[in-house]
Amino acid sequence: MSYQNILTYLIAILPILLIMCIFVLPNDVINPISYLINISGHISIIFLFLTLFTSRIEILKKNLNRKLIGLTSFSYLLVHVILYFFDNNFNYSYVKDDLLSLKYIQVGYIAMILYLPLVISSNNFIKFLLGSLWKSIHKTIYIIMGLSLIHYFLVIKADYLIIYFYLFLTLFVLLKSSKIQKHGP
Repeated sequence: MSYQNILTYLIAILPILLIMCIFVLPNDVINPISYLINISGHISIIFLFLTLFTSRIEILKKNLNRKLIGLTSFSYLLVHVILYFFDNNFNYSYVKDDLLSLKYIQVGYIAMILYLPLVISSNNFIKFLLGSLWKSIHKTIYIIMGLSLIHYFLVIKADYLIIYFYLFLTLFVLLKSSKIQKHGP
């Protein structure tokens, strides 16, 4: 296993270790499931940004595996969705009602659905089969990022500091992207 993969795996499991510490140490978490839904969404967005930064910042490009970072982002997204279903007792009528009535749930589902082709086409065989179409598919990461930020914005009630930080990071990515000829490796 390469140094790049080992470092990427260590970074991928770091949030899990931090969450475990939060639950072991005395804290003010009142609703653990709600907290885990919230934090897994943040972690997914952070890894989504890290995926985008890995092709734009030289030190990250040299030391991290971009594909693994992207798959980690999707993994935390799946945890986010599974916890949401768990919080609703896997009652599909509740989930369906949320999907039909809550905008932030609709936007989140669209982002997740758009993420699926990226995950499916992340292996080298599918990349070879798709040829130049692969790049077009993987450019939907920008739409996913935008939808993820809209999803988060619609969820928050009062604390806008984090969304401002995410928007700043998005501007950074877009500025760096305008100077890159190719999308990723």
